[in-house]
Amino acid sequence: MLTLQNAGISKTSQRLAVLNILLKATKPLSVSTIRQSIEKEADIDKVTVYRILSLFRKRGIIRKIASAGGANYFEIATLENPLHPHFSCRNCGALTCLAPLPFTKAPELILSKDDYSIDHIEINISGLCACCRNTAKTKTSLHQREE
Repeated sequence: MLTLQNAGISKTSQRLAVLNILLKATKPLSVSTIRQSIEKEADIDKVTVYRILSLFRKRGIIRKIASAGGANYFEIATLENPLHPHFSCRNCGALTCLAPLPFTKAPELILSKDDYSIDHIEINISGLCACCRNTAKTKTSLHQREE
């Protein structure tokens, strides 16, 4: 079980509220989504949310994911939620978690001849989600019929 105490972070009602929102989330959350969810539980401003998220990132509790549109999302970083790729729709902005990939070549990458010191691995894939792709297909076929 993830606890603030294990990460060396003192418990406050605001930190616990942010942590609980992230623990309950089934996908990465934006700061605005986190704030909207917390408003029901605690009085917390945007700057405080950013500070808490920054602290959680420094202590390895959460991961930050940048979407194709440039928005940042956050998710819990635990054994139950291992590092995994994300798909970002360039049209609607939806961010989806994909299944973790087995990095069978990771030792070769990490122990390469160039002796890299790897701090972070992130895989983000962007394109069109099924809904946006289907909408684009429908618009294209309607446009072709009109011609």
